[in-house]
Amino acid sequence: MRIPDFLKPGRGLGSFSPMGLVLVFGILTIGLASEYGLVSFTEDLELKVSGEVGVQSGDIIPLQVQVQLINNTDNELALTAPTPCKVFKWVLVDSRRDFVQAKLDEICPQVMMQGSLPANSNTTEAFVLDIDATRLRPDTSYELRVSYWGTMGTLPVDFVFD
Repeated sequence: MRIPDFLKPGRGLGSFSPMGLVLVFGILTIGLASEYGLVSFTEDLELKVSGEVGVQSGDIIPLQVQVQLINNTDNELALTAPTPCKVFKWVLVDSRRDFVQAKLDEICPQVMMQGSLPANSNTTEAFVLDIDATRLRPDTSYELRVSYWGTMGTLPVDFVFD
């Protein structure tokens, strides 16, 4: 039995190797699995952070922050935090990722916080952060890094100076 030339190594397919064929087949398989819901590339728990910079009063700039925790699963998810003070944490960093300000340490009861988030639902909460204007520079941009029930999110922040 004679083998056709295009099936012989180094002939017919040029630089297209059998490994290339395997790669194309793999990408096609992953794409079809994603399309038909066999593979999901979304996070189970997603955090969206939005905010608005308020008007400066003295050395304080209020930053209104809204966090939305989204359950992307068909199951109820348990939420836990080691203490009530660690349900919502934040850090403000500058464009070089240097520390600017964080949530102040406070006396907190040592009680584990527990909650739940129903399937395919979300919860939203708002906070006002008092940003110390003396720590800010007008020649840089800032990023707010937030942790809410252990899920991380970020928000770019542009401050307006008087």
